Amino acid sequence: MSDVQDHEERIRDIAYGLWEKEGEPEGRSDEFWHRAVAIAAQEDAPDHEPPIEPSEDDSVDVDMEQSFPASDPPSFSPSTAGGKV
Repeated sequence: MSDVQDHEERIRDIAYGLWEKEGEPEGRSDEFWHRAVAIAAQEDAPDHEPPIEPSEDDSVDVDMEQSFPASDPPSFSPSTAGGKV
């Protein structure tokens, strides 16, 4: 069997297991197939992704986040927008 056939068979087995687990409902084969594809993709993903190194631009976000005053009043209110109160 080719790799593609093995992969499709694995997806089919996963989808069948999901279908059985949910009581063998009719008319939802596409849903189970798509869920099985997602599960197979997760299983095939590498266990560890390389850590993302912080860049110099990240420090700007941290500085800005810490300098924003949380006590500022909201800039919008019905009385300042000309709406009815």
